[in-house]
Amino acid sequence: MASLISSLRFALPPNSWISALPSPSSASPAIPPTYEAYPFSIPDSLYQALLDPRVPLTIAAVYAAVVHTFNTRCDGTPYRISKTRAFKLFVIAHNLFLAVYSLWTFIGMTMAVHRSIVTTRGVSGVVESLCKIRPETRFGANLTQLPEDVMGQGSVGMWEEGLAFYGWLFYLSKFYEVIDTAIIIAKGKKSSLLQTYHHAGAMICMWAGIRFMSPPIWIFCVFNSLIHTLMYTYYTLSTLHIRVPNALKRSLTSLQITQFIVGGSGAAIHLFIYFTPTTTASLVSSPSAPSSTDDMMANSSMSGQHPAETDMVACLSGPGEVWALLATCFYLAPLTYLFVSFFVDSYTHKGKVRRASRAAALAQKQR
Repeated sequence: MASLISSLRFALPPNSWISALPSPSSASPAIPPTYEAYPFSIPDSLYQALLDPRVPLTIAAVYAAVVHTFNTRCDGTPYRISKTRAFKLFVIAHNLFLAVYSLWTFIGMTMAVHRSIVTTRGVSGVVESLCKIRPETRFGANLTQLPEDVMGQGSVGMWEEGLAFYGWLFYLSKFYEVIDTAIIIAKGKKSSLLQTYHHAGAMICMWAGIRFMSPPIWIFCVFNSLIHTLMYTYYTLSTLHIRVPNALKRSLTSLQITQFIVGGSGAAIHLFIYFTPTTTASLVSSPSAPSSTDDMMANSSMSGQHPAETDMVACLSGPGEVWALLATCFYLAPLTYLFVSFFVDSYTHKGKVRRASRAAALAQKQR
C-alpha cells in the first residue's frame, strides 16, 4: 500500500491544458499503424484524409438534417421497400455484420491492451502503459538513444499495438451505423432524439480520440465494441423471429448505461492522475527540441513540473489528449440521461403510466 501511495497521486491538471484549445491543423498528425501483425495495411494518405475534421462534422450535420426532414414527414406509414424480402435480408445481414465486426474489434483491442500493459514494474508500470500509449510520450523525443533495458514488454505502446488500427476502423464504423436509423425510418417510425444524438455524437468523439491519440479512447473502443456485440446479436435474433426474453433487452439497456457511467468515469480520471515514471526519468532530463505543440506539452508533462509532486508526471500529455477526453465526457453526460429516460419509459411502471397518458392524449386529439 505504501508503494502504491508513493507512486500514484491525484491532483488537478495544469491550467494550460484547459486553456489551450488544440487545432487539428497545428497538432501532430495521428500516426498510422505500421505494426506487421495487422490483417491488412491502411494507406497513410487515406488514414489522414478521413481524420480531417470536416469529415465527421459534415457527415454528422447531414445525418441530423436528413433525419429531421424524414421525422417531420413521418405519419407512421412504412415505406414500400420495408415490405420486400430484399430489405429483410439486408437488415439481417447488417445486424449480423455489425455483431461479428464488433466482436472482432473487442478481441483485437483487448489483446492490444493486454500486450501493451507492463506488469513487471509495479503499479507505476501499469499506469504508465495506460497513460503513455506512444513511445514518444513515454520516452521523450530522442527515441534513438533508448537503452536496451527499457525495451521489451509494452515498449511499443498501446497505440501501435492496436489502437491506431482497430480504433481508426471503429471510428469509421460510426458512419456505417447510421444505417440503423435508415432502417427505423423505412419502417415508418421516427428516429428518437436518443438515436440521432447517439450516432452523431459518436462520430465526433471517436474522431477526436483517434485524431489526437488520446489514451482514454481505448476504454470507449473496448466497452462499446463489447456492448455492440451483444446488442447486434440481439437484433439479429429478433429479425430472425427468434424469441428473446424481454429481460435480456432490459439487461442490454442497463449495460449500455453502465458503460457510459463506468467508462466515462474511467476516462475522466485520466485528467487527475500523476505517477512516478518507470522508464522516462533518466531520458527526459534533456529532451530534444519538440517539433510541435503536442510534443512541447508532452515534454512538459513528462518532466513532472507540478506544484504538488515535482517528481511525478501527468497521465495525459497535452491539450489535444485533454480536449478529446473532455469532448467524450460532455457527450456522455446527456447521452446517459437519454438512456436512463428510455429505460424508465420502457421498463418501469412509471413509464407505462406515462405512455398510456400520451396515448390517451393523442386519441383525444384525433377525435
